[in-house]
Amino acid sequence: MVEQLESNQLDGGSLGETKKVASEMVDSVLRNPDAFTWLSRVQEKDEYTYSHAVRSSVWAILFGRHIGLPKRELDVLAMGVLLKDVGKVMIDSSILENETRNATEEKAYREFVELGCEILRKTPNVEPRVISVVKTHCERINGNGFPHSLAGDKIPLLGKIAGIVTYYDHVTNPRGSRNPIAPSKAVAKLYELRNVDFQEELVVEFIRAIGLYPTGTLVELSTGEVAVVVEQNFERRLKPKLIVVLDSFKNPLDEYLLLDLSEDDKRKQALLDSGKKTRYEVEKIEIARDLEPGSYEVDIAGIRDHYLMKNEKTGLMALLTRFTSKE
Repeated sequence: MVEQLESNQLDGGSLGETKKVASEMVDSVLRNPDAFTWLSRVQEKDEYTYSHAVRSSVWAILFGRHIGLPKRELDVLAMGVLLKDVGKVMIDSSILENETRNATEEKAYREFVELGCEILRKTPNVEPRVISVVKTHCERINGNGFPHSLAGDKIPLLGKIAGIVTYYDHVTNPRGSRNPIAPSKAVAKLYELRNVDFQEELVVEFIRAIGLYPTGTLVELSTGEVAVVVEQNFERRLKPKLIVVLDSFKNPLDEYLLLDLSEDDKRKQALLDSGKKTRYEVEKIEIARDLEPGSYEVDIAGIRDHYLMKNEKTGLMALLTRFTSKE
């Protein structure tokens, strides 16, 4: 099974391919003005909820492509995750924004799933399978989820995937940036929940899809410099693309430096193989450790957006800009 999945994964972790699929998904939203309107209302209601749905959709696309979902299934998954929180427009803001709810408030909060399904059932051109993703993304395989306490294989595959990407994004991007944790620690928390909340095989494949140092991880290099992971390299998991932001003394660089660890390693290995340099003359750069979000006051989100938008605004970033730029 692993061999089959590996052959279907993102080619080299291509950000371009992911953006292409994301752009197609956005186009499908734009072809449905009613769905677009509801998504816009989510953003008007609560910026965090909207941004969380957009980020989760990107993770869903990455994961779905990794496990080889056909385009039709990928479209349904991505749309379902993007629209999964539309019911929150009907929830009181004080409940929505409070993450320490009492039992009564938690019961009221959990109604967002059924409210969202009802909204989407009344929305033209939203197919039932998209609504199924919305309906089941909060279910857990041990039966402790909601709204119907489904367990095991009673939860459809796309619902299981939606649950995983939703959980991962929430842990790495908590509301108000309270208690954010490094992506590697989020991966560890997710792994602890295998066969508890989430299906083990899917958890393992999601971790493979996002890499050992997921995109957005703040890392310290063997040189002492600090960088942000901006793109994966699935052929060499420990050699992603980075943007270096701090020098070895932890001072901000005047300009961001894009560093492809894989290409840098190949270039230096070629010098060694040719005899032009000795191993004492070539310093190969490695990731020494990952850092907690907020370390050295690095604006990870700003750096991510800089990288994604350096050529043109496409895909989900275009959708984000389209919403946030409106008056």
